Amino acid sequence: MDGTITKFNLDYMAARQRALEELEKLGLRTPDMNEQVNLYVILNKLKDNCEPEKFAKLRSTFYGFFGEMELKAAKDVSLYPGAEKTLQELRSKRLKIGLVTNNSRAATELTFKKYQLKPFFDAVVTRDDCEEMKPASAPIMKILSELSVSKDQTILVGDGVIDIMAAKAAGVVSVAVSTGPFPMEKILKAEPDYLLRSVNELPLLIELLETKTDTQV
Repeated sequence: MDGTITKFNLDYMAARQRALEELEKLGLRTPDMNEQVNLYVILNKLKDNCEPEKFAKLRSTFYGFFGEMELKAAKDVSLYPGAEKTLQELRSKRLKIGLVTNNSRAATELTFKKYQLKPFFDAVVTRDDCEEMKPASAPIMKILSELSVSKDQTILVGDGVIDIMAAKAAGVVSVAVSTGPFPMEKILKAEPDYLLRSVNELPLLIELLETKTDTQV
């Protein structure tokens, strides 16, 4: 959602710093945990090195201040120019559309309510709905199940490296958009299957993919 449909306004660097400070206090921070590493990647590292009860408590603490940041951002969020029209166009194609976000359900619903976005989506998976989040494949597999679609019928669109990683892990086509806060070299290094200037180019890509499929058949 953030950086793809809405303009990215999350202070993710502040959230990472706060999380790292907490880990430092607990003696759990390792040299490879820094401000450049996604928080969910850090949590996955901790999961392998913490007792289940300790990890659950730590994750709850993290999610608490993530939630504060996300709700604050959702109150001031704005749609990416043309995104609503694009969603309408995709809906007119009778495609199944799902949303996978690492945000909380509360922040997601706040954005939905502000711009009446909920009718555009057939299924929504937030971090409150799945044990693991992107870059893991779990939330992608969950939404595929809810949409009743196969991997070869699916493309995943996102603005960040973790979206590309999640798509690859789930075995679906990855489509990166360059409207998020992340350097282009990082996105290209992750090797998405397709790169778009924005989500507004998605209908054209889908038409091209459909033409390609028809030609192969």
